[in-house]
Amino acid sequence: MRIEVRPGRASTPASRARAEESRTLLASELARVRAQAENWRNGLAALLGLLTAVGIVKGPDTIQGLSCGARGTVGVLLLGGLLLAAAGAFCAMRAAFGMPKRRVADASLEELLTRERLTTRRAVRDLHRAIAAGFLALAMVAAGIGLTWYGPRPGDPGVQIVRTDGSTLCGTLVGVDAKGMRLRVKGVERRVPSALIASAKSAASCA
Repeated sequence: MRIEVRPGRASTPASRARAEESRTLLASELARVRAQAENWRNGLAALLGLLTAVGIVKGPDTIQGLSCGARGTVGVLLLGGLLLAAAGAFCAMRAAFGMPKRRVADASLEELLTRERLTTRRAVRDLHRAIAAGFLALAMVAAGIGLTWYGPRPGDPGVQIVRTDGSTLCGTLVGVDAKGMRLRVKGVERRVPSALIASAKSAASCA
């Protein structure tokens, strides 16, 4: 079996320039990806820090005023944002600096090039994960802070009075004296004489 080899087309200055540019880009690809990962890591950390600072300064000091369900939701959102931020920071640092590993001095040139290509692909994948985790963490922290500002809150505790005729009256206690009790019911202050009060007890809220 005879194999015939023929020369290809002669190279041109433009093709040689493209080949040199491709070689340069491939040689510096890993360094460029890691530099981008480091910048993204710093940017996401700054955004998370700013959003957290705004929540501390502008939001309520505590979440005790929220309803029980709202407090649980805020806790889940903030915890989820913290975990996502930690995962994103880890992926960004791994993309920027890699993982410590033992160098093999006797590897061939082909093996070294293959390892560098695989490392570059892993760095790009980690960078994409870091960006996604960072923005999801931002969204969850923002939702948690917004809920502390505008979340549902339980109604004010009140007093429920049962009159001698069996009717009830519920409102916020304004005052008590020898003549009776004064309640604020739907913004209007009402007095109930002592002679008409059969019993009185506290109420979690007046619907």
